[in-house]
Amino acid sequence: MYLGPSFSAPVTSSGTVLWRGAGNAREVAVVHHPRGEWGFPKGRTAPGEHMAAAAVRAVSEEAGIAVALGPWLGAVNYVRGGWPEHVDYFAAEAVGDEQAGDLLWLSPERAADALSRPDDVWILHEFQRRVTVRTSCFILRRGGAYPAQSVLSAYGVREQPNGDLEYVLRIAGESFDSGRPAAVCAELAAIQELFGELCRRRPAPVPVDATVPEGGLLVLHGTPDRIVTVERHLV
Repeated sequence: MYLGPSFSAPVTSSGTVLWRGAGNAREVAVVHHPRGEWGFPKGRTAPGEHMAAAAVRAVSEEAGIAVALGPWLGAVNYVRGGWPEHVDYFAAEAVGDEQAGDLLWLSPERAADALSRPDDVWILHEFQRRVTVRTSCFILRRGGAYPAQSVLSAYGVREQPNGDLEYVLRIAGESFDSGRPAAVCAELAAIQELFGELCRRRPAPVPVDATVPEGGLLVLHGTPDRIVTVERHLV
Protein backbone atom coordinates (compact mmCIF):
# COMPACT_ATOMS: atom_id res chain seq x y z
CA MET A 1 0.00 0.00 0.00
CA TYR A 2 1.40 3.42 -0.97
CA LEU A 3 0.99 6.05 1.71
CA GLY A 4 2.79 8.92 0.01
CA PRO A 5 5.18 11.34 1.73
CA SER A 6 5.02 11.42 5.51
CA PHE A 7 5.72 14.26 7.89
CA SER A 8 6.15 14.45 11.66
CA ALA A 9 6.21 17.85 13.35
CA PRO A 10 9.31 17.93 15.55
CA VAL A 11 9.19 17.96 19.31
CA THR A 12 10.60 21.36 20.31
CA SER A 13 12.74 21.95 23.39
CA SER A 14 14.96 24.66 24.81
CA GLY A 15 18.12 24.37 26.85
CA THR A 16 21.08 26.30 28.20
CA VAL A 17 24.81 26.10 28.45
CA LEU A 18 24.89 27.08 32.11
CA TRP A 19 28.15 28.71 33.16
CA ARG A 20 29.91 30.45 36.04
CA GLY A 21 33.31 32.00 36.70
CA ALA A 22 35.63 33.76 34.27
CA GLY A 23 38.83 33.16 32.33
CA ASN A 24 40.60 29.91 33.15
CA ALA A 25 38.24 29.40 36.09
CA ARG A 26 35.10 29.32 33.94
CA GLU A 27 32.98 26.18 34.34
CA VAL A 28 29.90 24.81 32.61
CA ALA A 29 27.24 22.53 34.04
CA VAL A 30 26.34 19.11 32.70
CA VAL A 31 23.36 17.17 34.04
CA HIS A 32 22.45 13.50 34.10
CA HIS A 33 19.22 13.08 32.15
CA PRO A 34 16.70 10.32 33.00
CA ARG A 35 17.61 8.41 29.82
CA GLY A 36 21.14 7.98 31.16
CA GLU A 37 22.80 10.64 28.98
CA TRP A 38 24.96 13.52 30.20
CA GLY A 39 24.00 16.80 28.58
CA PHE A 40 22.92 20.38 29.18
CA PRO A 41 19.80 21.40 31.11
CA LYS A 42 16.84 21.40 28.73
CA GLY A 43 13.10 20.80 28.60
CA ARG A 44 10.13 20.61 26.28
CA THR A 45 8.65 23.89 25.07
CA ALA A 46 5.05 24.24 26.26
CA PRO A 47 2.35 25.21 23.71
CA GLY A 48 2.58 28.94 23.08
CA GLU A 49 5.76 29.30 25.15
CA HIS A 50 8.67 31.28 23.72
CA MET A 51 11.94 29.37 23.51
CA ALA A 52 13.75 31.90 25.74
CA ALA A 53 11.13 31.50 28.48
CA ALA A 54 11.28 27.72 28.06
CA ALA A 55 15.08 27.73 28.45
CA VAL A 56 14.93 29.64 31.75
CA ARG A 57 12.10 27.44 33.07
CA ALA A 58 13.96 24.26 32.07
CA VAL A 59 17.18 25.17 33.86
CA SER A 60 15.20 26.13 36.96
CA GLU A 61 13.30 22.84 36.97
CA GLU A 62 16.23 20.58 36.11
CA ALA A 63 19.11 22.30 37.90
CA GLY A 64 17.37 24.51 40.47
CA ILE A 65 19.47 27.52 39.49
CA ALA A 66 18.47 31.11 38.73
CA VAL A 67 20.18 32.48 35.62
CA ALA A 68 20.90 35.58 33.58
CA LEU A 69 19.97 34.59 30.05
CA GLY A 70 22.57 35.33 27.38
CA PRO A 71 22.88 34.91 23.62
CA TRP A 72 21.25 32.19 21.55
CA LEU A 73 23.94 29.66 20.62
CA GLY A 74 22.32 27.52 17.95
CA ALA A 75 19.97 24.59 17.50
CA VAL A 76 20.40 20.84 17.10
CA ASN A 77 18.10 18.36 15.39
CA TYR A 78 18.00 14.61 15.88
CA VAL A 79 15.61 11.68 15.95
CA ARG A 80 14.71 9.91 19.20
CA GLY A 81 12.39 6.93 19.26
CA GLY A 82 11.48 7.51 15.62
CA TRP A 83 10.39 11.11 16.26
CA PRO A 84 12.29 14.27 15.21
CA GLU A 85 13.38 16.66 17.95
CA HIS A 86 14.58 20.27 17.70
CA VAL A 87 16.44 21.94 20.59
CA ASP A 88 17.42 25.63 20.80
CA TYR A 89 20.25 26.49 23.18
CA PHE A 90 21.10 29.73 24.97
CA ALA A 91 24.04 30.75 27.11
CA ALA A 92 22.99 31.35 30.73
CA GLU A 93 25.13 32.60 33.60
CA ALA A 94 24.34 31.18 37.04
CA VAL A 95 23.43 33.97 39.47
CA GLY A 96 22.83 31.88 42.61
CA ASP A 97 24.52 29.08 44.53
CA GLU A 98 21.46 26.87 44.95
CA GLN A 99 21.28 23.78 42.78
CA ALA A 100 19.35 20.53 42.57
CA GLY A 101 19.50 17.28 40.68
CA ASP A 102 22.45 15.33 39.34
CA LEU A 103 24.66 18.20 38.14
CA LEU A 104 28.42 18.58 37.68
CA TRP A 105 30.43 21.78 37.23
CA LEU A 106 33.32 21.09 34.85
CA SER A 107 35.87 23.00 32.82
CA PRO A 108 34.79 23.28 29.16
CA GLU A 109 37.47 20.76 28.21
CA ARG A 110 36.26 18.17 30.73
CA ALA A 111 32.63 18.90 29.84
CA ALA A 112 33.35 18.08 26.19
CA ASP A 113 34.58 14.64 27.27
CA ALA A 114 31.57 14.09 29.57
CA LEU A 115 28.81 15.02 27.09
CA SER A 116 27.06 12.02 25.56
CA ARG A 117 25.91 13.60 22.29
CA PRO A 118 28.27 15.04 19.63
CA ASP A 119 25.65 17.72 18.92
CA ASP A 120 26.03 18.98 22.48
CA VAL A 121 29.81 19.15 22.04
CA TRP A 122 29.22 21.36 19.00
CA ILE A 123 26.95 23.63 21.08
CA LEU A 124 29.69 23.82 23.72
CA HIS A 125 32.20 24.91 21.08
CA GLU A 126 29.74 27.58 19.90
CA PHE A 127 29.49 28.78 23.50
CA GLN A 128 33.27 29.04 23.81
CA ARG A 129 33.47 30.89 20.49
CA ARG A 130 30.58 33.32 21.06
CA VAL A 131 30.58 33.96 24.81
CA THR A 132 34.03 35.25 25.61
CA VAL A 133 32.93 38.09 27.94
CA ARG A 134 30.04 38.82 30.28
CA THR A 135 27.35 40.88 28.54
CA SER A 136 24.12 42.66 29.37
CA CYS A 137 21.07 42.74 27.10
CA PHE A 138 18.98 45.64 25.87
CA ILE A 139 15.66 44.84 24.17
CA LEU A 140 13.78 46.93 21.64
CA ARG A 141 10.21 45.63 21.30
CA ARG A 142 7.83 46.65 18.56
CA GLY A 143 4.43 47.41 20.03
CA GLY A 144 1.42 45.26 19.25
CA ALA A 145 -1.33 43.14 20.69
CA TYR A 146 0.96 40.18 21.43
CA PRO A 147 1.85 39.75 25.13
CA ALA A 148 5.60 39.78 25.69
CA GLN A 149 5.91 39.68 29.48
CA SER A 150 7.03 36.04 29.65
CA VAL A 151 9.84 36.71 27.19
CA LEU A 152 10.93 39.89 28.96
CA SER A 153 10.84 38.04 32.29
CA ALA A 154 13.12 35.37 30.82
CA TYR A 155 15.73 38.08 30.27
CA GLY A 156 15.04 39.56 33.71
CA VAL A 157 13.77 42.92 32.45
CA ARG A 158 10.87 45.25 32.99
CA GLU A 159 9.86 47.36 30.05
CA GLN A 160 10.65 51.07 30.35
CA PRO A 161 8.24 53.71 29.02
CA ASN A 162 9.20 54.97 25.58
CA GLY A 163 10.70 58.41 25.25
CA ASP A 164 12.73 60.49 22.84
CA LEU A 165 15.89 59.24 21.16
CA GLU A 166 18.33 60.51 23.78
CA TYR A 167 16.25 59.07 26.63
CA VAL A 168 16.25 55.57 25.13
CA LEU A 169 19.95 55.80 24.27
CA ARG A 170 20.63 56.70 27.91
CA ILE A 171 18.62 53.68 29.10
CA ALA A 172 20.58 51.43 26.72
CA GLY A 173 23.91 52.92 27.79
CA GLU A 174 23.13 52.42 31.46
CA SER A 175 22.15 48.81 30.74
CA PHE A 176 25.40 47.97 28.95
CA ASP A 177 27.54 49.89 31.46
CA SER A 178 25.94 48.44 34.59
CA GLY A 179 25.23 44.91 33.37
CA ARG A 180 21.51 45.28 34.18
CA PRO A 181 19.13 44.28 31.34
CA ALA A 182 16.54 46.80 30.10
CA ALA A 183 13.80 47.00 27.48
CA VAL A 184 11.86 49.70 25.64
CA CYS A 185 8.75 49.39 23.46
CA ALA A 186 8.60 51.54 20.31
CA GLU A 187 7.20 51.64 16.80
CA LEU A 188 9.17 50.26 13.85
CA ALA A 189 10.56 53.57 12.58
CA ALA A 190 11.78 54.50 16.05
CA ILE A 191 13.32 51.05 16.56
CA GLN A 192 15.27 51.32 13.31
CA GLU A 193 16.51 54.81 14.21
CA LEU A 194 17.47 53.71 17.73
CA PHE A 195 19.20 50.59 16.53
CA GLY A 196 21.18 52.52 13.92
CA GLU A 197 22.35 55.05 16.51
CA LEU A 198 23.24 52.32 19.03
CA CYS A 199 25.38 50.59 16.40
CA ARG A 200 27.14 53.86 15.61
CA ARG A 201 27.98 54.40 19.27
CA ARG A 202 28.83 50.77 20.01
CA PRO A 203 29.98 48.92 16.87
CA ALA A 204 28.00 45.77 16.04
CA PRO A 205 29.79 42.66 14.66
CA VAL A 206 27.88 42.43 11.37
CA PRO A 207 25.11 44.42 9.63
CA VAL A 208 21.68 43.37 10.96
CA ASP A 209 18.27 43.99 9.43
CA ALA A 210 16.30 45.97 12.03
CA THR A 211 12.95 45.15 10.42
CA VAL A 212 10.79 43.69 13.19
CA PRO A 213 7.19 42.48 12.72
CA GLU A 214 4.45 43.50 15.13
CA GLY A 215 5.24 42.07 18.55
CA GLY A 216 8.81 41.25 17.55
CA LEU A 217 11.96 41.91 19.56
CA LEU A 218 15.49 43.03 18.84
CA VAL A 219 17.72 41.66 21.60
CA LEU A 220 21.14 43.31 21.79
CA HIS A 221 23.82 41.66 23.93
CA GLY A 222 26.65 44.08 24.65
CA THR A 223 29.41 45.46 26.83
CA PRO A 224 30.22 49.08 27.71
CA ASP A 225 32.14 49.49 24.43
CA ARG A 226 30.51 47.22 21.83
CA ILE A 227 27.46 45.23 20.77
CA VAL A 228 28.46 41.58 20.74
CA THR A 229 25.36 39.84 19.35
CA VAL A 230 22.00 40.91 17.91
CA GLU A 231 19.00 38.57 17.79
CA ARG A 232 15.52 38.95 16.32
CA HIS A 233 12.70 37.11 18.06
CA LEU A 234 8.97 36.76 17.53
CA VAL A 235 6.61 36.63 20.49
